[in-house]
Amino acid sequence: MAAKAIAIPQVSALDADWHDLLSLMVSAALPLALFILANGAAHLAGTQALFFAPFGMPSWLGAVLHLGALPLFGAARWVVAGKGRAGRNAAWWVSGLMAGTIAFPFLVAPLDSLTLSAIAMALLIVGLASIARVARVSALAALLMAPGLLWMGFSALIGLSFAGGWSPPFGLTNGQN
Repeated sequence: MAAKAIAIPQVSALDADWHDLLSLMVSAALPLALFILANGAAHLAGTQALFFAPFGMPSWLGAVLHLGALPLFGAARWVVAGKGRAGRNAAWWVSGLMAGTIAFPFLVAPLDSLTLSAIAMALLIVGLASIARVARVSALAALLMAPGLLWMGFSALIGLSFAGGWSPPFGLTNGQN
């Protein structure tokens, strides 16, 4: 008589597609941990990150706002990852957005303002495409992504307007006579 084989699923304790509290925390913390690793590698290579801080804001506040989006993007990825084929597709888009958000401060440091602004707009377009896919799967995940995309949009708009020599009607530079 043949013995029946029992299939035991092999799962990783750090699998971000699990849907429990631990995997949510891992999904939110992992993008920040990757940024810390990238920052360490950049310092070893003699490069530093560049963060957007408009209108006399301290640069550390720009860094906090930029990096504050990463845990939200990770949590949004966690929300949609287990929701079928569309959720997995949206999760890949969010993963690409997170990779771009992590790499952005290191890649743009040596660039002129026009190229920097163009890359910021490209990252914003990837973010908008990501949130559109995420919103089809989960409204909660789209809401989690919104603050990070608002900051990206604001910084891309202001950076592009400064690079182009244009100031919006509400801009501080238009008040000078």
